[in-house]
Amino acid sequence: MLYDVLIVGGGASGLMAACALARKGRRVVLLEKQNRVGRKLLSTGNGRCNLTNLNASAGDYHGSRQAARAALKAWPPKRVMDFFGELGIPCRADEAGRVYPMSNQAASVLDALRLCCDERGVDTRTDFAVAALKRVGGGFEAASAEGQSVRARLSLVCTGGLAAPKLGACGDGYRLLEGLGHAIAPRFPAIAALKTPPEAVRGLKGIRAEGGIALLADGGIVREEAGELLFSETGVSGIAAMQLARQANEALRSGRRCAVRLDFMPGIDARRELMERSKALPLRRMEDFLSGIVPKRLGQTLAKAAGLDMALPAGELKPAQIDALAALLSGWTLPVTATLGFETAQVTAGGAVLKDFDIRTMQSLRCPGLFAAGEVLDVDGDCGGFNLQWAWSSALVAAEAMDALL
Repeated sequence: MLYDVLIVGGGASGLMAACALARKGRRVVLLEKQNRVGRKLLSTGNGRCNLTNLNASAGDYHGSRQAARAALKAWPPKRVMDFFGELGIPCRADEAGRVYPMSNQAASVLDALRLCCDERGVDTRTDFAVAALKRVGGGFEAASAEGQSVRARLSLVCTGGLAAPKLGACGDGYRLLEGLGHAIAPRFPAIAALKTPPEAVRGLKGIRAEGGIALLADGGIVREEAGELLFSETGVSGIAAMQLARQANEALRSGRRCAVRLDFMPGIDARRELMERSKALPLRRMEDFLSGIVPKRLGQTLAKAAGLDMALPAGELKPAQIDALAALLSGWTLPVTATLGFETAQVTAGGAVLKDFDIRTMQSLRCPGLFAAGEVLDVDGDCGGFNLQWAWSSALVAAEAMDALL
């Protein structure tokens, strides 16, 4: 059977494109190497599925912002939300613009996409790992290592990136696109925890604190974030820190020295606060002095880093000691040696270079009839629904263009 479209990859982009094309009456075959579709989708938004963000703009993306801008123009968040509404998934946004399904369940989003595919006649084939994708006659043929093959007039590659290999990521799409003439930009983890010298954070595993964090490269500020910071035995995590991973990797790859500066009292004069606290609590020893400002173990770590004796009463603090402690509270600086790898990263930076695609349609300029969407392309977004918005919008742009060609 000759299908209209063969889609390689049953993740967010592949399922979305399959739904959109099937709703237009197109004959679609969806090939997924795992034994079920949408595994990574189930983990998004801590299982709630942060579908998109009402405030999404090109500035929230990296890599080809031009492609992100084009996709957002064609399929902005509100239009994506309307599409999900038609699939039976009403959405709602929180105060930060993050959009979730009303059910707050990623499983319901996956079910809606999967059911639409089933109801509209999409031929979904799991356990089909595409070993080769090639031009055959006027269309494409996807073949597995076991000798299975599928043919279609058009093909869409949306296999995702390298992040979260436990959920199936392996980079097959890069190999397939390279085989059809596409260049692949270097790939590295984005939205990942930052690694520091272990001795700097020893004893802080599991400690959470609110504050600001700035990424420094050769002493200059590259990016600043604020929110929850989570310490581990290897460094600093939490969304605020993980947002800095892409720029940290870029800087480290270029040979620059990186560090993070942590501010646990943003907007507050730390020195004045500590002066008043030492007068109000003169008998409070350093081991407990910062408890209430920051978690106890973090306070002890900062006091030790300031060179203070844990048994020293606050009333005996000298001005220079208060200055040292205040400087750490509002600007504890830790070297960044790397980020954690793809095993724990949420997104892949890099991928198929967009200069090889018509960003208005997501069609290849090197191989007519070939399309790509989602994380396999050199576009990645910040945390907060932006990466799924790219997955949906790029897939829908491609689906519309494919429909117009058929």
